[in-house]
Amino acid sequence: MSHSQTDTHIENDHEDPDGWATWAIGIGGSFLMIATVAIACGIYYSAATTEAFDKNVNIRYEQRDMVRDAQHAVLLEAAHWVSHQDESGNSVRRLVIPVDQAMDIVAGNRK
Repeated sequence: MSHSQTDTHIENDHEDPDGWATWAIGIGGSFLMIATVAIACGIYYSAATTEAFDKNVNIRYEQRDMVRDAQHAVLLEAAHWVSHQDESGNSVRRLVIPVDQAMDIVAGNRK
């Protein structure tokens, strides 16, 4: 069962593909892969920066500013007496003074 030297043709045997076609497919595939990765990165970073912008910039500050301004006004108002009822029903009076004056008194700069 030996093969003869003249019978070298194999059924459905094809020649090698063209070299230029192989290079074209390789280069085209590389460009397609690079473009796909670049587009995916662009979509990701666009979504990340939009989310960061929404979280850091588009927060409503009106209520926070109103509370801060009210607290600042309370801290800077002149000294005055406040009276209120304690738990046992007795009337209690307290002297309320601005913070900067209280700090001077505690530090001993003012008597």
